[in-house]
Amino acid sequence: MFKSRRDVKLWLRDKPIDWSRALAFRIALRVLPLDGLVAGETAMGSKPPGWRERLILATIRANFLALPTQIFPGKYIIAASNAAASTAAHAAAAATAAAAAHTVADAADAAYAATDAAADATHARAYAAAADVWLSLSNDAYWLLEHQESSDTELGALLAKQPLWPEGAPKQIHNIWIRFAKSDFATAHGFHPWIRWYEALAGLKSGAPPRDFFGETLTLRIGSQENDWWRRPPKAVNADIVEWLKEKDDSDSIAPADVASPAALADALDKLPAQQPAPYLFDWRDGRLEILPPDALPEDGGIAQDYLDEARDKAQGLLDDLADRGHNLPPDIARKVGKLREVLSERTADLRPALVDSRTISLERLANALDNPQDKAELPSRILADLGDLADTARRLCHCLPTLWRRDVDRLANSLSADNAATLILQLDMLREGVKDAEVVGPDTRAAFATLSEDSAEPAADDLKRWRVAMYALSARNFLTALLRVTKGSAAVAKELFRFAQDVRKELRPELVKGTAKMIIGGSLTVVAAACLFVTLLEPASGIAKVFPEFERIIRLLETVKPGKSEPPSAPPSAPPPLSPRTPRPAAEKGPTRPA
Repeated sequence: MFKSRRDVKLWLRDKPIDWSRALAFRIALRVLPLDGLVAGETAMGSKPPGWRERLILATIRANFLALPTQIFPGKYIIAASNAAASTAAHAAAAATAAAAAHTVADAADAAYAATDAAADATHARAYAAAADVWLSLSNDAYWLLEHQESSDTELGALLAKQPLWPEGAPKQIHNIWIRFAKSDFATAHGFHPWIRWYEALAGLKSGAPPRDFFGETLTLRIGSQENDWWRRPPKAVNADIVEWLKEKDDSDSIAPADVASPAALADALDKLPAQQPAPYLFDWRDGRLEILPPDALPEDGGIAQDYLDEARDKAQGLLDDLADRGHNLPPDIARKVGKLREVLSERTADLRPALVDSRTISLERLANALDNPQDKAELPSRILADLGDLADTARRLCHCLPTLWRRDVDRLANSLSADNAATLILQLDMLREGVKDAEVVGPDTRAAFATLSEDSAEPAADDLKRWRVAMYALSARNFLTALLRVTKGSAAVAKELFRFAQDVRKELRPELVKGTAKMIIGGSLTVVAAACLFVTLLEPASGIAKVFPEFERIIRLLETVKPGKSEPPSAPPSAPPPLSPRTPRPAAEKGPTRPA
């Protein structure tokens, strides 16, 4: 599409201002390793001490404040742009100039300047990657054109949520970044929070959609710091960010790398989100992983009405209890419970799913924040238990609202390119093959995966095909989550995962899982079967994690465990498998189970 830098400028002249901002941001982010890291290395001999780390911080700051998904005060963006320009981080400076622009023409000029600087940086420092950088810019433009009629939201912000490098970054750019990320220089100046931030946004290797490593609250806190704060030595700036990360109880994530151990795996499992709205959800029943009942809502509300009634009663009871206890409790508890209660109508037909989901998230985060030794010692145990119980019930209600999972399907489908969807299908089908003979997986679950696979394979228009793949992927995400949440405590699961990954990762095969599972279904031994199965599914799970980054740390830890020389562990004592807890599925000619 774009054959020259001038093409970019001319094309943007009549486009919305948010398009220019998004393109400028994405092109600058792609060449961040070239705009700041390599430039700093090559100019070291002619610059004063400390110049390189200041250049890197200025480059990062400018890219950070140009985020199209965040709105920072103009004075901070302009200050970042000036700082980047003064250190010769030209693409980053242009990206912030685009973010601060007030007219279409100014934004287009800034995007052109970012493209110009990116082209210069690429040709000078990673020539082999130049074609990929230009192709990625053209693909962004095509994406904007394709979606301009399908959304009333600012497309620039939506584009910023698409994978930066759908097929992974060019090798040269990736290698330059890795060299910096693992360097003593980065460690000495405390750049590891920014390394994790950039890798979460850029998806250099995985091609995953961007995500905000810091989270919205901390992102706004960092972006709103005055110039004097940024002008300090980078080590001091980065040390403050480390402390702020600790305040949000995320300090483990800033380490240069995780050391694989059962404790690290247990910690990663504790941070794994619960199942999310999807065509299928799963639960353990008598030692087998089964699908939950269909979430279709008949006129009387069905199972959703039961959960709604329960949530209303529990919320009101907790509010009454909080009122009786006076003002000795954190006000956030009553406020957030009350906010949830406000949107719990009497009938499921009157619910507003997005509001219920949003306020359930707030309640879940509050319950997690209070789950610490200090609050447990200071707050009544009944209040904490009732709060957690209400959050769980409200989440189950959300799972029963089709509007929510259809929304998530739409989001994922819109983020997939045709190539990404094709690659994802291969990983999903590999997972289906891996579970179809595992006795620890219930017959309805196997039937659900067969249905999803068949639907995804049917010829269809690109948008429908991507929608079906998204349904398949969201259900697979919930399956993997349920598999890892086989028991409430994460330590036992982590121990078995580590043992299988360490000792027999190369020998495990689905047929081994099948035989082992037959003998160990039921009781605590189901944990062993679940861990064994997950390790055999590590390859497809790694591919699926590219669109669901919540699994990344778990998989990374397991993949770094060095396989040992020992023999596979002997199977536990035999026990006859129980009958399936669910009604036997219909005969094959009736067709597999389908989502509501």
